[in-house]
Amino acid sequence: MALQVKREEFGDAVVLGVEGSVDIYSSPELRGELKLALDKQAPRIVIDLAGVSFIDSSGLATLIEGLQKVKVYSGNLVLCELTQTVLGVFQLANLDHIFTIKETRESALAN
Repeated sequence: MALQVKREEFGDAVVLGVEGSVDIYSSPELRGELKLALDKQAPRIVIDLAGVSFIDSSGLATLIEGLQKVKVYSGNLVLCELTQTVLGVFQLANLDHIFTIKETRESALAN
């Protein structure tokens, strides 16, 4: 499945709804959408991964890069709606302790 990234704004938050596989071929598209939010210095960026069935190291690198850049201007990057498979990848890489991960989009937007 080709990667699709839907961008929405809720108050001061930019939400990126991601669907498909995030891999070496598709991660540049996610990186581009994330860069737009970072260039705007959105105070809060929420990445909804409910539609992501697979993520590889290049996808993780894209998210880590976003997290590093959002911290430069004291913004927040929150991941939400991770499937068990995707959450397992974050846990295996010990990234579940680095990222703020919320179960629902609503809880990600509430913080």
